[in-house]
Amino acid sequence: MFGERLKRARVKAGLSMKELVDNADNIVSKQSISQYEKNLKNPSSAVLIALANTLGIGVDYFFRKINVNIGEVDFRKQSTFGKKKQEVLKEKVREYLERYIEIENILDLDYKFNNILENQTIDSFDDIEKVSTKLREDWNLGIDPIGNIVEMLELKNIKVLLVDDDRKFNGLCGEVNDEESHYFIVLNNSKELNSDRKRFTALHELAHLVLPNNNLNEEKISDRFAGSFLFPKESVINEFGDKRSKISLKELAHIKQKYGISIAGIIFRLRQLNIINESMFKKFWIINRTSKFDDKYQYKKEIKTTRFQNLLAHAYSEELISLSKLAELSGLSVDDALQKYGEIF
Repeated sequence: MFGERLKRARVKAGLSMKELVDNADNIVSKQSISQYEKNLKNPSSAVLIALANTLGIGVDYFFRKINVNIGEVDFRKQSTFGKKKQEVLKEKVREYLERYIEIENILDLDYKFNNILENQTIDSFDDIEKVSTKLREDWNLGIDPIGNIVEMLELKNIKVLLVDDDRKFNGLCGEVNDEESHYFIVLNNSKELNSDRKRFTALHELAHLVLPNNNLNEEKISDRFAGSFLFPKESVINEFGDKRSKISLKELAHIKQKYGISIAGIIFRLRQLNIINESMFKKFWIINRTSKFDDKYQYKKEIKTTRFQNLLAHAYSEELISLSKLAELSGLSVDDALQKYGEIF
């Protein structure tokens, strides 16, 4: 396994073999790196430590027992997100999930995701409204606004990884297998992207995970699902009524903050439900082209994930893992891990 893990760490760091050698002050040759990755020979302890330091990982990484396979990841709309960046991101996801799954195993948690929509029939975009409502009901969400989308997903056993990356990348989802299946969503948490866009992306990716195969455009139904889940039909009608001929910007800005959906997303919902007509819909986009309402009225809440950190704190406080293991799984130094998790009552 050492050779494979070395290669994964190198790819995750975005380094070629030569770049790894150069960054490690030529402690070994490119030929040696190639032999290590092919498991033809093993490095000395000094070389091992030097490689770990260069790659920004702990030595324990090379010998971690948990090994996950995320298979093919479909970057869909991110086709402009270069191949090398895709491979770097895939390795970041794999490494994070290895640590996440290991701490779940240590705590003996049931991490199975129950997809209640897998046998649903979707023949039209109107069916998306129904399955969205069904999932909200099953998750006991009612029609109320959802404050923390990421926390909601993680409570349902969908692992969420936040990364800071190129704004060309929004998000992706997939399934990882060790002995069981795990579902994950990756979101770009760059400050260049609005929080309401990140919330929408999270639910767009959820749609790719939970909706059954159908003959409709996958991206369009995922967008419809995300809008419907964020701002359910009943809530839209409660807030705006059945028909509108005019809407104030103040209303739109208020609803944006309440439901965490963009002003553009609200307008789409109003048109999808025939609350506004096509003429009013087009008029909004003409005005929005120069006014850029969503940039003017920013959604206030940040996107964050806490479940993984909470699991680490749980395991450490119950003495199920040592301080060195805590540091390894958290990706922190021993001193930083102690400072972050060491206050126990």
